[in-house]
Amino acid sequence: MDKSDTNKKSAATEAQKINETQKFSASGKFSDSVVAMEELKKKAEEFENKYKRVLADYQNLEKRVADERREWIIKANKDLLLRLMPVLDTLMLAAIHSKDQSLTVSLQMFLNVLKQEGVEKIETKDKNFDPMLMECITTTEGEEGKVIEEIRAGYMLYDKILRVAQVKVGK
Repeated sequence: MDKSDTNKKSAATEAQKINETQKFSASGKFSDSVVAMEELKKKAEEFENKYKRVLADYQNLEKRVADERREWIIKANKDLLLRLMPVLDTLMLAAIHSKDQSLTVSLQMFLNVLKQEGVEKIETKDKNFDPMLMECITTTEGEEGKVIEEIRAGYMLYDKILRVAQVKVGK
């Protein structure tokens, strides 16, 4: 072997080493890119999950605030409606004792407005006495446990008692 063959072999070996190094570097870069991409995917998933949790928390907050606002409005209305109950009682008594058509129409309009605001009359006539909705003022002859007469009307504000009904109960 002469020097030129040795130089050629040495150059070929050197070129092969450089080529292998380049392949390793290239594959190292590729694997680094794959690792970086996987890390970015994980971070994107984490951010997406955090976003979903924050969005759910925000939506729950909106619902809670809306519910609290509705409760405040009901509470404010309840206070006003309780102050209006004696006026309503007086109008109802006047309508019973007077046959004035305009008073009856006015009372009906007033009751319609109350209904639109969530006020419902508690039905008592011929019902079983319910201590949660009614207050027994007196007992009288009649079917035991049945409401015989309504003394004062009771009202519900949505699903809450605004004022219990006062009734006579049979014994």
